[in-house]
Amino acid sequence: MAKLLASIFPNQEIPPSTTEGLPFWIFWFMLCIILLLLAFIFLRDKDLRKKLNMFFMGFKKKIKKIRLQQMLKREQQKIKNTLLELGRKAWSQNIKVPSSESLSKKILSLEDQIGELEEEKNESISKIEELNKDFESFKKNQEKSEEEVKNKIAPKRQDIQDIQRKEKEIESDITQKHFVMEETAKKITLSKKELLELENNTETNKEEKKSKITDLEDTLKEWQEKKNSTDAQIKNLVKEKTGLEEKAKQLTKEIDKLNQKIKDTEAHGKQETKKFQKEIREWEKTRDKKMEKIKSLEEEKIPFFKSLGKLANKDRLKNEMLTLYYSKIDRSEKRIKNLEKQIEEET
Repeated sequence: MAKLLASIFPNQEIPPSTTEGLPFWIFWFMLCIILLLLAFIFLRDKDLRKKLNMFFMGFKKKIKKIRLQQMLKREQQKIKNTLLELGRKAWSQNIKVPSSESLSKKILSLEDQIGELEEEKNESISKIEELNKDFESFKKNQEKSEEEVKNKIAPKRQDIQDIQRKEKEIESDITQKHFVMEETAKKITLSKKELLELENNTETNKEEKKSKITDLEDTLKEWQEKKNSTDAQIKNLVKEKTGLEEKAKQLTKEIDKLNQKIKDTEAHGKQETKKFQKEIREWEKTRDKKMEKIKSLEEEKIPFFKSLGKLANKDRLKNEMLTLYYSKIDRSEKRIKNLEKQIEEET
């Protein structure tokens, strides 16, 4: 700030303390003075004002010319678009345009090609729809088949669970029967020991001894019968358990077969799904190619329709359906002339 003041007021000494820092408002005050001086110089210098005016006028003319040129391009494009619409309208309504035989043949040839491609495209679309329908039907049948197999597996698994529960009950019964067998065997051994002691006892009365022996023999017989009965029950339980185990194994084999059937069905489903998807993609590619070709041929028709529109505009055929297009073209041509005139005036 001190340097700036020194340059503006070279003959005035600035105190040393001022160089260290001046109030901020002094900067703006001095800036306003400088701006006022520049404005004063500008007002007094006519040549400078004239040059500035010429600069801004030239810039304004360039902007205006560019805007007019853009408007001119838009109007020229409007005429091209209207000629295209005019040609299409004349063709769609079978309006005969003089000197258009060659154009008509070219357009007709393109439309014949488009017609064939449209048929092929529609055939592709029909095939895609048919394949999608068959694919959906196949998936439903697959799901139904898998569900049927799963429904067969569920009761078999329930049977296995019932068998396992029954086996546990049998094992518990066998354990209990073995315990009874052990207790009975102990009692038989004890009875045999008592009988042997009684037989060897010489002090007991013969009649009493005989009665006791008879009672012990009867008791021993009962215990033996109970042991034999329990043993037979154990064997029957073991046999029943073995039969249940065999049945469970058979059910497990059947479940394994059914699970394998589900896996085979799923594998077949994946294989068929790939086939369906591949065929659908091929038809979709065919459809897309036909559509691209149709689009290309439609674009090829555009210059022919424009030429047909030019011929129709040139001859101004009397037709109510074409009058609107003639009016659009006339209005655009009138605007183009006005714009061209304005552009010439700006140059």
